[in-house]
Amino acid sequence: MWCGSRRVTGDGGVASGGAWETLPTVLTVACEGGGSVVASMEYQQVQVARFTVDCPSGEAGTGAVTLDPGIVRPGDFTIGIDASAEHIRWSLAVTQPETTTP
Repeated sequence: MWCGSRRVTGDGGVASGGAWETLPTVLTVACEGGGSVVASMEYQQVQVARFTVDCPSGEAGTGAVTLDPGIVRPGDFTIGIDASAEHIRWSLAVTQPETTTP
């Protein structure tokens, strides 16, 4: 499973070659700058997650979604970020935890 992060400004996104279907997939987004970002994740061109994160000025706003095992499987997935303004800074991480805390 690819695990990575990227920090940029304005609109953007990332693509990956896939994930383990037996593990949950967690998409986390952080941003700052006054405004908001909309994060959307697609697997095989089908939207599997979409959420908005408020991006305050001077501090980080964060949001995350956990997808159950089997929603993201081997094959490509993409994550798009739509920022409400070009100056908004954001980063994202995609992880697949092998254990969960009860």
